Amino acid sequence: MSNPLFADPSTRRAQLRSEITLAARILPTHYPLETFIAVNPLAGLEATPFEQAIRRSGDLYGARGTLPEKTFRELHRDGRITDADLDEALTRRYPNLLDRPTVRLGEREFTPIELVRGDLIHGRPAPEPLRRYRIRSEQVGSDVAVTVDTQTAKWCSAFFGAGAWPMPSREAGFYMAWRALAPSDPSLTRAARAELRSVAERADDAALAALSALGIDDDARITYLQAHLTRLPGWAAHVHWCTGRGVGIELMEYLAVRLTYESLLLGDHRRHRRLDQIAPHVPSARERATRLIDVWGLAQVSETELAAAARVLTVLPMPAREMLWQNAFECHYRNDLLAGLSRAPARGPARAHTQVVSCIDTRSEGLRRHLESLDGYQTLGFAGFFAVAIRFTDLLGGAANDLCPVLISPSLEVREAPAPRSERTAARQLAGARSLAGAESAFHAAKESFAAPFVLAEAAGWAAGPLSAAKTFTPAISAGVRRRLRGLVAPHAPAVLDVETMPLAERALFARVALTTMGLVRGFGRLVVLCGHGSVTENNPYQAALDCGACGGQAGGPNARTAAAILNQAEVREELRQAGTDIPEQTYFIAAQHDTASDRVSILDFHLIPGSHLDDVRRLDADLTTVGASLAAERCAALPGARWVKSPRRAARHVAARSADWAQVYPEWGLAGNAAFVIAPREISLGTDLHRRVFLHSYDADVDPDGSALETILTAPLVVAQWINCQYYFSTVAPEVFGAGTKTIHNVVGTVGVMAGPSGDLRLGLPWQSVAEGDRLRHEPLRLLAVIQAPLERIDTVIAQNPILQHLFGNDWVGLAARADSGGPWQRWSINGWRSWFEADSTASIPDEETVR
Repeated sequence: MSNPLFADPSTRRAQLRSEITLAARILPTHYPLETFIAVNPLAGLEATPFEQAIRRSGDLYGARGTLPEKTFRELHRDGRITDADLDEALTRRYPNLLDRPTVRLGEREFTPIELVRGDLIHGRPAPEPLRRYRIRSEQVGSDVAVTVDTQTAKWCSAFFGAGAWPMPSREAGFYMAWRALAPSDPSLTRAARAELRSVAERADDAALAALSALGIDDDARITYLQAHLTRLPGWAAHVHWCTGRGVGIELMEYLAVRLTYESLLLGDHRRHRRLDQIAPHVPSARERATRLIDVWGLAQVSETELAAAARVLTVLPMPAREMLWQNAFECHYRNDLLAGLSRAPARGPARAHTQVVSCIDTRSEGLRRHLESLDGYQTLGFAGFFAVAIRFTDLLGGAANDLCPVLISPSLEVREAPAPRSERTAARQLAGARSLAGAESAFHAAKESFAAPFVLAEAAGWAAGPLSAAKTFTPAISAGVRRRLRGLVAPHAPAVLDVETMPLAERALFARVALTTMGLVRGFGRLVVLCGHGSVTENNPYQAALDCGACGGQAGGPNARTAAAILNQAEVREELRQAGTDIPEQTYFIAAQHDTASDRVSILDFHLIPGSHLDDVRRLDADLTTVGASLAAERCAALPGARWVKSPRRAARHVAARSADWAQVYPEWGLAGNAAFVIAPREISLGTDLHRRVFLHSYDADVDPDGSALETILTAPLVVAQWINCQYYFSTVAPEVFGAGTKTIHNVVGTVGVMAGPSGDLRLGLPWQSVAEGDRLRHEPLRLLAVIQAPLERIDTVIAQNPILQHLFGNDWVGLAARADSGGPWQRWSINGWRSWFEADSTASIPDEETVR
């Protein structure tokens, strides 16, 4: 009931805003397409244990938190989960099972572990999750809930630019524009349109009036608001991101529209009979024991024996079944990984002539592995923004881009300028680029206007038709022609970066921190390559998801160029020398960029390379071409339609053609398969094929005595990797809620995201084609495992100082294995201390069914 304390309108409005803020904590972040980066859709629940969070997600969204039990059983049949994996997972969760006596069933005896494992393999699966937080129109079985969603999605799409014409009154803000237009909406009844004309002028007053009409008590409002926010979580998440950014829309307005529609269309909800959800039948422990007896064909089982088996099975409640399977699935991969890393470490070249510092991205693992097969190369891993958080403006001008993780703000403005004696070429490039942009803009505007498409078809159809056919049937040739035409109209001009705006002390600090964090403080080669990455694809709204997450969903070339420019400065090197890091005079830093779709590695700023190092760079360029082709051949084995490609040369041509094909829904697999994050010297994984599933961050504990570098890695790159891991995980296990469905029916909404079909929710995660090929999963949804080689006490100190790490590790969002040195055994971190990795944790905290629910 209404509280008299909040009778004053201004107080009631403030209270509602506070409640919306609290309700919105469950929402993920949905960034615009141009900076689309990975997010954990359950980030608001990271302060709770993972198992509890996914069950809460089931209550809120009706979404799964793991693969279905049927799929786990298929993985078990295929050997991806073994009986030993299940036993390990059961022992870690229920250590007391080991102490229980065997159970006799007829003529056979079973250990408690065998009984529970048998129930997992043969028993009835856990029921599908139910959405328990429902709005009034869901509760009464009306179609009003669907209408509310349809109307909300329609007006959000109009506001964010899905239509050819701008939304009238958009400059006044979402709510005011909607209030002016909605009473004229012909899709509503005349009575509904009449009521909309009397909606309050303020969004908060409209929301309060609707909540009152719906009979929502003050103490139930937060839950009710969450029920509305989770009906269309994609739109709600993006509006939440927009709140406070001056976009003209915020959650208050969004909810006011939804609540107004519901109260208006539902009318007097008391006249509707509430429909309770029918809970699925949950078999009792006795029924489960009986099923096992039938499956195993056991005879002459007494009632006493049946009751004893049932008592054992009560240890495993139905809601915990899928999480047991998930733990076993992860055991299989993690144990194999750590066993592989425990082998005697390989040795790199005694003296490397070239060191290549790649992004920690899992796709770089393959590039590094192939490069290390050549003589004289050493590779390292570092977050792809190379520790320079920049706001970058290229030679063409326009809006600057923030090239850094979203966790931090840019600390340096970097602008491109024409290189000496290239001013005329730069002017031609700028003029040509403007002409091309203007022509493209006019073409798209003509396509979207009311009558112009007919004129456009007459005027340009003769050219557009053949060009479209060429792009479809010969994408590689078409892309080459377009590149050459662009080179003629807007020729590339050599450029330089201005880094002098950063004070020398800051440049030197950046250099020292970067080199120390990656462990490169001695043994420098003649070339040190800072290799960023990006992904060039055609007709791909999700291209930013394939670019560098550490660079805000954009390519990392400018960061590599900036870092190289700073590290080549004599005054910076002098400061480093005084601090104890002596970079030899003959060492030269260069920038490169790996196109992960085509596996081409381009050397950047070639015009700046001194003559003394040109031969070295030419050798590097040739080796990178060879390595890229080898990696392309490796990737072709998993790309749909490319398994027949065997030779590296043909593979290189094939992946280049895929990246230029505007109809290709599988341009590359991105970070599908990601499962672990290694923070250690490269030697522990050198020579090991990690199958492009592991983030590799270089770290040398010996040069980081105070743990500051380790803390930086754990609180920035690891956190971003966990976002990536969770985005792939939930896009796989709950694709309809947290994924994006199939690419083939996507419609782009302005620059904010995509919808599946002509209307509906803004899709939160990755397309199905990013994680699966048909029904075959290409991403195995495993939680991230952090693998660290460092003193355990140092790791404990870093975790104790950072609540975000306490949440991630303590609540099982990320697993943690570590050892002090290359000769030590792997240890498992838990809130109760370190344990041997292959020893059951008998003190693990296990949430009971009621606590979890």
